[in-house]
Amino acid sequence: MTDDLLDGCWPDVRADLPAAALTEIAGLAGAADRDGKPSTRALALLRELNWPGLPVPEKFLGGGADLLRCCALQRELGTADPALAVAVNMHLFSVGLMVEHWRRRTDTSWLLMEAIATQNRLLASAFAEPNLGGSTSRSTLRADRVDKGWRVSGRKRPCSLAAEADLVCLQVQTATEPSEVLVALLPTTAPGLTVVEDWDALGMRGSASHTLVLTDCFIPKELVFYQAPAGSEDDDVFAAGVIWFALTATACYLGLARAALREAGGLLHRLRIAHLGQSRAELPSYQAALGDPVAELLTLEAACADVARRMDAGAAPERLVAAALAVKQQAVRVVPALVGTLAEACGGTSYARSLPLERLWRDAQAIRFHPPTPAATRQYLARRALGIPAGLDLDESAPGLAARTGGTRPAGAGTTREVDTDGAG
Repeated sequence: MTDDLLDGCWPDVRADLPAAALTEIAGLAGAADRDGKPSTRALALLRELNWPGLPVPEKFLGGGADLLRCCALQRELGTADPALAVAVNMHLFSVGLMVEHWRRRTDTSWLLMEAIATQNRLLASAFAEPNLGGSTSRSTLRADRVDKGWRVSGRKRPCSLAAEADLVCLQVQTATEPSEVLVALLPTTAPGLTVVEDWDALGMRGSASHTLVLTDCFIPKELVFYQAPAGSEDDDVFAAGVIWFALTATACYLGLARAALREAGGLLHRLRIAHLGQSRAELPSYQAALGDPVAELLTLEAACADVARRMDAGAAPERLVAAALAVKQQAVRVVPALVGTLAEACGGTSYARSLPLERLWRDAQAIRFHPPTPAATRQYLARRALGIPAGLDLDESAPGLAARTGGTRPAGAGTTREVDTDGAG
């Protein structure tokens, strides 16, 4: 019944992710959470299904999946194992960015996509960094120009599948002025690339979002497939990348919410109120508590699918960025609230480690940390609505504020350790 209620917005993707594979992946999710790393069998299953090449155009021997289909795939995978879905979503987003770049620039980046599809290569996406504040158009890593490429040192954190991927897609910023952001693809075996396995989080534990360390790492110029002025968002490829990430990431959490409804629904039918002689599912008070959260979830499902369809139909990405970000911003509020309501309705049973609802509640909290972060998105959407110049970089400057502080740092401000985790990968 739950699937009949929620699935009407989405295409059927069972040919790409068969039910038997999803059932097996779901059975491995609990152990992945306990171990704090993705199941090797689950990753092998995705490779067997040629999942890494699904977004690559068919002319380059990929699956030709458009954005709507990729969102539907992530939603299914998120239902089976949200942490795995979030981890491999970084691959999906990176390949989607490459596809959008090739469609608009028609350069040799198709060679990279073809290699991913034919060799079944899995990507890690290293865009998040400590102290970046969730910015998507900058990097704290400075690239120095050297013969035939660039040399970079620094840390990327968190970086999902850093230890399992074949390739890493990363952005760095040139040290020269005017500074540019470069997006490149490197093999994870490249000299100077190392992984520090330090992921130990509350939720999404199976995403293996470790730290990637670059030490005098050489990036050949031919592996740089995109570059733009640092901080610039007036670019159709950048806009398309934001849309791909916002929607596919949201789809992962829609799958999580779907799984939580399944689990809680089963519990609510089994849990009885003894003195009333009825299950919780039969009681109007419990039904009323769930009605509004389910309505918000259905609205979110419809919005996510609609924006993806508009993108696939050829709408200019610059015109869809605000809508895609609004979908993701709503998901930050709707999904954790829904899972929390379901857990409360199920009572103390939902708090038990032996049942999946406890893990789903923990996993749902991670939606707050994906870039663009909620603070930056709120500012962007408000400024767009008010007709004020808007960007996805946090901008706290204002004439009145500067006058009150004299342009100085607030009292007590000082250096801090790298504890910022905005941009969970």
